Amino acid sequence: MIGQKHIREFIDLNVDKLPHFIVLIGDKGGGKRTLAKYIAEKLGATYSEVGIKVDDVREVVDTSSLSATKVLYCFADADNMRPEAKNAMLKITEEAPDNAYFVLTVVNEKSLLDTIKSRAFVFKMETYTTEELEEYIKFKSYPEGNSLMLASTPYDIDMLYLYGAEFFDYVHLVLDNIAEVEPANAFKSSSKLNIKNEEGYDLVLFLKTIRFFLLNEMFKAEDKTKYANAMLVTSKHIGKLSEMSANKQQVYDSWVFKIREALI
Repeated sequence: MIGQKHIREFIDLNVDKLPHFIVLIGDKGGGKRTLAKYIAEKLGATYSEVGIKVDDVREVVDTSSLSATKVLYCFADADNMRPEAKNAMLKITEEAPDNAYFVLTVVNEKSLLDTIKSRAFVFKMETYTTEELEEYIKFKSYPEGNSLMLASTPYDIDMLYLYGAEFFDYVHLVLDNIAEVEPANAFKSSSKLNIKNEEGYDLVLFLKTIRFFLLNEMFKAEDKTKYANAMLVTSKHIGKLSEMSANKQQVYDSWVFKIREALI
């Protein structure tokens, strides 16, 4: 596993004393599932990724006490877990079976019930260093390029190389025209993003790339203020997308309105 050095060191030193209920908090694609598998390996447990619907949680609660060997149950993307499913989980947070370990992965810490958070051992994923991202690029045999400047997680790197040059052309096209076209056309610029479904370019990665291009423009411009303001607007909207129940379309439309104000 690349990255998360201090967390892995803690796990290695305390594997015999690890709690049975763990929450991993970090950015999308930041390695939370990989870390959960690492914990399972160190525990000598079978890794089992399970659903987050209330029936899935209840089934795990009912069957986890029956295993004769260690099992780590991973509830991935638990930000999307409904309240009734979270409440069903409270039983195993109070008294977990001897052979069962439970890991929740979330992006937004606010999506957790206070009762769950107070009973869990919480790891906040560490920010990846440039050296760690370079190591990941070499491990995946990717050619080095702009991705290292743009990426903050291994997921970012994977997506940038999957999207290829067409993605960068699209981002340039949007940025070059967003403040020039009629407002109605500006809002249509989201056509290739994964706003209405999972198809299309990742919206957060799109905004990160916009911010990177704005930084480049700021360095070249005599009047740096508008680009600095545009970067600030973009960063705020990246933050909004991490909020629980964020509406992608509303966030994008708000970004278009604010970025046009900044750049015009």
